[in-house]
Amino acid sequence: MAPIRTRRSCARHFMPPCELTCSDGQIKTLQRCAILTARLLAQELNIQIPQPLLYSLTGVPPCNQSRILASKQVRTLHNQVDKGPDPRGRKRALKRSDTAAIADYLDDSNTLLDKKGAPWHDIAEQAGIKLPCTTHFKPLGLRLVNTQSIQRACKEDKGIINAICEEEKELTDAQATVCLDWIDIQLTIRPHSNHWKDVAFCNEFHFGVGPQLTKRIKRKRGSIHRYKPKNIHCKKVISKDIKAKAREEKHLKLVNIFVIIGWDYRKIIPYKVPNKVGKMTSKVYTEEILPSILQDLKDQGLTLCQDADLAHDSKETKA
Repeated sequence: MAPIRTRRSCARHFMPPCELTCSDGQIKTLQRCAILTARLLAQELNIQIPQPLLYSLTGVPPCNQSRILASKQVRTLHNQVDKGPDPRGRKRALKRSDTAAIADYLDDSNTLLDKKGAPWHDIAEQAGIKLPCTTHFKPLGLRLVNTQSIQRACKEDKGIINAICEEEKELTDAQATVCLDWIDIQLTIRPHSNHWKDVAFCNEFHFGVGPQLTKRIKRKRGSIHRYKPKNIHCKKVISKDIKAKAREEKHLKLVNIFVIIGWDYRKIIPYKVPNKVGKMTSKVYTEEILPSILQDLKDQGLTLCQDADLAHDSKETKA
């Protein structure tokens, strides 16, 4: 039997990757590994590996070799593991525990709506936070952190903003009972939403031309906190006579409009009345409002649904 010939192994020269010897000015991770590995081998074998030799092999200058050894980091900066916020940034005015205390105070069900609209310093004080002082040079001395610092910290940490408060009209028991009775009657006639396509609702609105105040509160961002019951300003509905008397005393200029809204129909009609309070009269309603919408109601087959206003329920209107 002939002997089996074995193939002699050919010498294969090691070709280092291009990233080990070439760089575009930024020291790569592979080059940093080579420098640290060379130092480890020099310590274990008790030999000297000159820096010019490493420079010829890796292309890393001697000054950069010293920086790599001092950093003890194998990866480059953009390849390192994320260790959280950079501690070298601007010092925080409020700690995260402070903003968490403010958020808990605003989310507390016992906190009144008026207290949520207080200034930032008062809210922080009510939350039990001791505000830090900052050094100022003009004039020289220590002062409490300003409002912008508290607002910025609360917005970044907990998403708390100074937002416009949503408003809701709070009905009396009698008004709510009338509305519920009307709903029960109408639902038996029109039980589904498509049954309301031929109905148009109407009402008059009075806009005061002058300075108006809107309540603002501190709350978290998002529709969940925007429409939260504790963040809604409930306004009690008062009688039209009381509102008319208040307008008469304050001499507030009014813009009166009549609005009709249906499934696929809407119309806005500005009107003028002989009184100063904007109260609708039967003459204006029958001679100006109804004639302007009568043809639209007939063409589209709409039924006008109106409230129990005196002008809507008068003898002239029924006639």
